[in-house]
Amino acid sequence: MDVKDLKQPVSLQRGSTDEFDRSVLSRRNYLLGSVAVGVHLVAPLSNAVAAPRTTGNAVKLDGSAGGKRFDGIGVVNGGGATSVLLKDYPEPQRSQILDFVYKPKFGASVSALLVEIPGDGNSTQGSMPSHMHTRDDLDYNRGYTWWIMKEAKRRNPTLSLDATAWSAPGWIGDNKNNEANQVDRDNADFWSQDAVEYYIKWLEGLRSVHGLELDAIGCRNEKGASASFAKALKKALLTRNFKNVKLHAFDNWGENKLDFVSGMLRDKELRDAIDVISAHTFTEIPASPAVISAAKQMDKPIWNTEDHVYLKGFDCAISIVNCFNRNYHESGATKVVNWYDIGGLYPVEPYAEDPPAVLAWEPWSGHYKVREALWGYAHYGQFSEIGWTYLNGGSGRLDKGGTYVTLKSSDGDYSVILETRDAEVNQTFQLEIAGNLSTESLCVWQSNAAEQFVRKSDLVMHGRVVTLRLEPNTIYSLSTTRGSRKVGSTAFPSRSRSPSRMSTSSVHTMIRSRAATFPAIQQTSWVRSKLPIDQTRSQESVCGRSCQRRPSPGRRSGSPIPSSAIANGQITKSASTFG
Repeated sequence: MDVKDLKQPVSLQRGSTDEFDRSVLSRRNYLLGSVAVGVHLVAPLSNAVAAPRTTGNAVKLDGSAGGKRFDGIGVVNGGGATSVLLKDYPEPQRSQILDFVYKPKFGASVSALLVEIPGDGNSTQGSMPSHMHTRDDLDYNRGYTWWIMKEAKRRNPTLSLDATAWSAPGWIGDNKNNEANQVDRDNADFWSQDAVEYYIKWLEGLRSVHGLELDAIGCRNEKGASASFAKALKKALLTRNFKNVKLHAFDNWGENKLDFVSGMLRDKELRDAIDVISAHTFTEIPASPAVISAAKQMDKPIWNTEDHVYLKGFDCAISIVNCFNRNYHESGATKVVNWYDIGGLYPVEPYAEDPPAVLAWEPWSGHYKVREALWGYAHYGQFSEIGWTYLNGGSGRLDKGGTYVTLKSSDGDYSVILETRDAEVNQTFQLEIAGNLSTESLCVWQSNAAEQFVRKSDLVMHGRVVTLRLEPNTIYSLSTTRGSRKVGSTAFPSRSRSPSRMSTSSVHTMIRSRAATFPAIQQTSWVRSKLPIDQTRSQESVCGRSCQRRPSPGRRSGSPIPSSAIANGQITKSASTFG
């Protein structure tokens, strides 16, 4: 497609330039360490219309209507040492935990996984070791990321694998911009040929040592954007035998996260380099109508490469479904992954309990907990596959509160996923089937606060029409597919004290002592957890519910911890590394 064939929207998100470098904080660290952001960050829902939508509860599904390709729903592993304890779990508990998240038609049954390319720096909950600590170093067996990718892919061979870096070793770029402040210097140094080579080496190890192929890669997580870097990385992918790896960009959050799209309209080389337009937290700030239009003109899918649902109990499960539904019909996002999958870390870490689907804090006892959140994923994962189609005319809002999305397979099977989180009264939902859609009865799976993922009586077609009574605050999956299941009650081992019998305060004292003694520890990532109480904020979550966040700034590898932080006791634990 030639640039002259593309319409130039007056405004996308904001203005943009060919280079988009700017100081960008990790969204989680921003929420943890700064004053809560108010409603000025939340775009009105009416501002973004992504696809043909229906308002009302009488919906006609036409199997020949077409629609966008479904690229999957899933989870992030990384953005911190999120599952560092999992590999130490005994069997059979370790396999059970992995099955609950990744095994098809078993638990969450996610279809997409995005991992952090470990970079030696704290990216929220600690650091994971890089495959290249230095320019001359190379080790494809450090850390647990390789292992969890293999385990996930072994359970689901069709699982989509995606990756990008949060942090990076200090040798990348050789600190050429030493006059700049630390954050600007880190970003400028990363956008370099060093980083291109760093990524290619990681991909080579993933293939040659671990036998895995990546489906997509991002430029960098929440660190601004660089058109020249995207072009250089795409060139390397094409010339170094990774032409099937899609490049998505630029994985930022906030009001300006999609500024670069107007640059794609003007710059054919950039347009050819970026396969997928990607950003974070569309439930907070949806893609604008102009961005959606530009993506359609350029024939580029939109992905949400990290959304957040920081809630407890069933509130988290139904908000996950609400998140997935809204991402499509408000922003046109055809792939959505949430941070994060398995909480295999100590509960003193930030975000240790509310986001993950499974909590795995005690490898010594084998105890773990499946959260209600997991069944929110199951309502999508067990009734869809990558490559299905978002059926035009099959998504929208319910009259009395709620949302729905319809996905269709190539052979006529289809699934409708509904949620009534915002409804206060019962309502009726009617489906009329047309075209080449299956006329088989629809299985009905339901979740509410009392019980999750329960099969109800099938809906039988009467003159190609079915009707269902919807209750408030409930999730429904209606599908012509079969084989979905909820694993029976699992006898989880009881919780027990750590064999070390060391108190948390004792561990923190030991680590502070070691950090003061050994300079090497001062060069690793760190977590600050003893900041003034007034820096901890309770604010509305991205899904409109209250949640609590704790302060924890991140730090790129190679940037030393201030000696004052050690002296005044703010360092409470070292990086969580494996390998």
